[in-house]
Amino acid sequence: MGLIESIRLAFTSLAANKMRSLLTMLGIIIGISSVITITTIGNSIQQTLKNTFAQINMNMFYCYLSSRPYEENDEMTEDEYYDSMYLSEADYITNDMINELLEKYPGKYKVIYSDNFGSGESVNYRNEYVKTALIGSTDGAVEQSKLKILSGRNLTQRDNNEKKNTILVSDIFVRQYFNENENPVGKTVTFAVNGEETYDFTIVGVYEYSETKLTKFPAGTKEIDKVTQAFIPVNTAQKLKGETDSVYEYVGLLWSSDMSIEEAEANIKSFFDEKYEQNKYWSIYIENETQILSMIDKVIGIVTIAVSVIAAISLIVGGVGVMNIMLVSITERTKEIGIRKALGAQNKSIRLQFVVEAIIICLIGGIIGILTGILNGVLIGNIATYFINSMSAEDPEMMEMVVISISPSLKAILVSVFFSMLTGVFFGYYPANKAAKMNPIDALRYD
Repeated sequence: MGLIESIRLAFTSLAANKMRSLLTMLGIIIGISSVITITTIGNSIQQTLKNTFAQINMNMFYCYLSSRPYEENDEMTEDEYYDSMYLSEADYITNDMINELLEKYPGKYKVIYSDNFGSGESVNYRNEYVKTALIGSTDGAVEQSKLKILSGRNLTQRDNNEKKNTILVSDIFVRQYFNENENPVGKTVTFAVNGEETYDFTIVGVYEYSETKLTKFPAGTKEIDKVTQAFIPVNTAQKLKGETDSVYEYVGLLWSSDMSIEEAEANIKSFFDEKYEQNKYWSIYIENETQILSMIDKVIGIVTIAVSVIAAISLIVGGVGVMNIMLVSITERTKEIGIRKALGAQNKSIRLQFVVEAIIICLIGGIIGILTGILNGVLIGNIATYFINSMSAEDPEMMEMVVISISPSLKAILVSVFFSMLTGVFFGYYPANKAAKMNPIDALRYD
């Protein structure tokens, strides 16, 4: 008897005992569905994180001032060391340092920094008041937000260094302030800041306002009442506020995608190591968003695998159930086995028949488990989406950035199918082998 005939007989036997076959599959179904549900959730969390972080530029470093370990200053007493923890003016990152870094690696890095300047108010051609949130910013901060420039240009490092009164406005502000079809680039706008001083700014660019990336307006807000952000050079903002050149405890840097992350980090580390070589108490610690995401991915992956292995233990219980039912089935079909052997069936044919039956039981259970697991994952994902949407009313700026993705793991599905078949072979071989070794005379005598 060949494989095809064994498969046909296996389905005939399962159809004759539907309820028993279903209960036999139950352990396999529970084990496989648990694994698929867990891996779907883990995979979906990883994909959701990637999609969410993709809303922001990930090719950036944060450079923080970090105190050196006490062991590096062993010539000092502990009290002297802790007294030195207070930052002096010479310890901070300065504009000169940043400019030197940018000049050393031209076009390779952009600075990410912003500072609130105040609420600006201007009067449009219809004598209506237009309110705007003025933000001191760098070109890197605007680029990091992934805002689309519709016309003109972004702010530049030169605008910052020369403290120019340039401004990047939104397309909504353009519609609020200018006549239709009027080109705003190059025009000067006067803002009263915080209801006090007035300042003139020249528009250098217009960006497309995105509620997902910036602030979501309440439903029904009129066009004229929408307050959007306008960006001016951060050094200009500090100059207009009467502040001296800023120093920083940390600075963000975007790096050019034509460099590898290793090269980009090595350049920054080498530069700041040189700058802080003589500083006994402080150095620069560099953190990368991609590394953070990679670390989160690894942690989620390890937890998913660990929990999946625990869930997969139920497959052993399911396998024992398959073995038990196969032994019962063989006992019930002893005479059938005896007749087949008396008619010349070989041991390997009998063995193949029952192994195939066990495999099909496990395979059908595995497929049902996979479908159940995927359904569970999708259901949990939809519940999570519902709660996130309900939370977005409380924190729209944060929650609009979350991009839910339900992503079943193809690898886990293929592995589950393989292990379903392997379970059938492993737990079906002993009963099949027992059937194959039956003495035909004893089998025919069995009552």
